[in-house]
Amino acid sequence: MSSDPYQFALLDRASGVLLGQACGDALGVPYEFSWPPEGEAEMRGGGLGPYAPGEWSDDTQMAICIARVSERGGGLRTAAELDEIAAAFEDWFSGGASDVGTQTASVLRAAAHLSGSPSERLTAASRALHEATGRTAGNGALMRTGVVALVALDDREATARAATAVAQLTHADPLAAESCVLWSEAIRVAVTEARLDVRAGLDLLPAERRGPWEEWIADAEQEQPRADLRTNGFAVTALQAAWHAIYLSPYFSPGVTTEYDRMVSHLSDALHRAVRIGGDTDTVAAIAGALLGARHGTQYIAPEWARAVHGWPGMRGIDMSRLGRLTAQRGLGTAPTEQTCPVCGVYGIPFSRYPNFVCRWCEAWVTDENGRPVWLSNTSFSGGFDAHYADGKPASELARSGQVFISGQPFRAGEARFGGVVVEAVAG
Repeated sequence: MSSDPYQFALLDRASGVLLGQACGDALGVPYEFSWPPEGEAEMRGGGLGPYAPGEWSDDTQMAICIARVSERGGGLRTAAELDEIAAAFEDWFSGGASDVGTQTASVLRAAAHLSGSPSERLTAASRALHEATGRTAGNGALMRTGVVALVALDDREATARAATAVAQLTHADPLAAESCVLWSEAIRVAVTEARLDVRAGLDLLPAERRGPWEEWIADAEQEQPRADLRTNGFAVTALQAAWHAIYLSPYFSPGVTTEYDRMVSHLSDALHRAVRIGGDTDTVAAIAGALLGARHGTQYIAPEWARAVHGWPGMRGIDMSRLGRLTAQRGLGTAPTEQTCPVCGVYGIPFSRYPNFVCRWCEAWVTDENGRPVWLSNTSFSGGFDAHYADGKPASELARSGQVFISGQPFRAGEARFGGVVVEAVAG
């Protein structure tokens, strides 16, 4: 199956993967290995970091280490790319990590004393830990695999190989890699086909492993699973817990739907359910958020969540959206066009009338001069455009005159001749 690298819906779902993960992560942070909320979770910070309100944890931090390699479009097929990811893990561990899983920390500490390339060191340390303990199927590989699903959207076997290779950098137990293959394929299918199917990757596993995973997935779909989903530090139960939250939501719909309320409600309801399971709440919600974002896209992620999330290494929601979108588009082998978004760099179909216009995703992050979010719309009868805040009140005079900002940089907004509003880079 091929995917159109310029199709808005596909790129929007790809943009939702890391953004959805970051939202789930930040929602779960305050409750990690503590009392889960009785109702809806809140991005109030705290947790094991402790973290600021809206700040993501190591789940998303490690995913960013991968995404900063995958966004270039190599497909994570080479030893050089794995070396770069492994080196990024090591740098993060020594200089940016705020909260590290026990198994991942053990591997990274041991790898520092080994020789060889970064990926060779990590893989060797991972294997040694598995040989010594026989128990290295923690959820640390699964939590970061979402972006790996985007590296080859038109090649499921290549996706599975990449998921396995990245997992094995720190998790030698085959169960960890299998969980990553299943979740990555589910995300790939959600992005390319707009449907939820966690069984889609069963045939990518060794034949003897498909039966156990089918049983675990079926158990997760029960109202009262046999497995204790609170013990979700284990890759199997982490996957079960994330799927349980998604599948048991009353808004769940495996097929294609355009019902806005159902889409919005499913994403938020499932994330709250994931946190309420308890245990490693930020990880389970991050895992669930990646798949939910892949299915529903950025347009169904609450703007207040998207704008609140932030974290190492000084990134925000707009960066999460960009990393997913570029990984997907570049991974499809897109031939560069002369027209790219001046904010995120996504390739667009050339449009000579507006050669410097901002893509629809980055336009969603427009603010006024004080950083307050602004919504732009054209005025139907009098011409021109309107700029207002979320509460419906008019935006600042400067924003209404057309001077707006994205990530602190100035841009010019105006009515587009084809309808709607266009935001362009300021010349010079």
